[in-house]
Amino acid sequence: MRHRFFVSIFLSVVALGIQAQTETGKTLFNQLRDDALILTESGLLTKQQDTKQFVKELLASNQNNSYTKEFGVIVNSSLSYEMGQIQSNSRSYAVMFIRNDNNSLSQNIEFLVIYERDSPMDVSATLESRRAKWMELCNSHKAAELVKQLYTPDAYYYNRGRVLQGTEAISQEYGYMNDPNYSLKLTPKHLVFVSPNVAYEIGRCSGSYPLPYMLLWEKQPNGNWQVKMDSNY
Repeated sequence: MRHRFFVSIFLSVVALGIQAQTETGKTLFNQLRDDALILTESGLLTKQQDTKQFVKELLASNQNNSYTKEFGVIVNSSLSYEMGQIQSNSRSYAVMFIRNDNNSLSQNIEFLVIYERDSPMDVSATLESRRAKWMELCNSHKAAELVKQLYTPDAYYYNRGRVLQGTEAISQEYGYMNDPNYSLKLTPKHLVFVSPNVAYEIGRCSGSYPLPYMLLWEKQPNGNWQVKMDSNY
């Protein structure tokens, strides 16, 4: 009897451990701030009515779904980046988001990326090459050329609650890279291959900016991989 008692306790603890890593997709979406931005395969949703409608339709078409956290990293005392997966009976979605704990515990996600998983392929070697090119151009102080070669024409840059779009705006934002004393190294910490054409990356910078970063890579029709979304704080 005593043996069975301890086995029961052990199984309960294991179950709690699993539960701590998993929640419903609805619970995750309830943590979105009213002004949260959602980047989908169709583009960036910025209006509250559009984000709410997107979530409503997604949950309605994906019953019995659950969210599982796969990776998280602390940016500072109030901010963190996270990756995970929403799984329903028939579909799976990869999510990557920014959580700001300065807000209420019930609504602290300010930026969410969500794409449906579809036959992912490991493109680590390709992304390593593209990342190396990113660092080469950055450390050569060629900000405009970096953005031209490594970012999609409609790329998004998210920083401290503001979003920029397009290579011209991002080139201007990255003008500080042209300082001869600026240097940066990107070290990926977690890669998720979402589909043959999409990959998520969270990593850490070292050098002039020693904090984490977040990237959404997208394969272009010409075969090149470019950054669709870039975020740092």
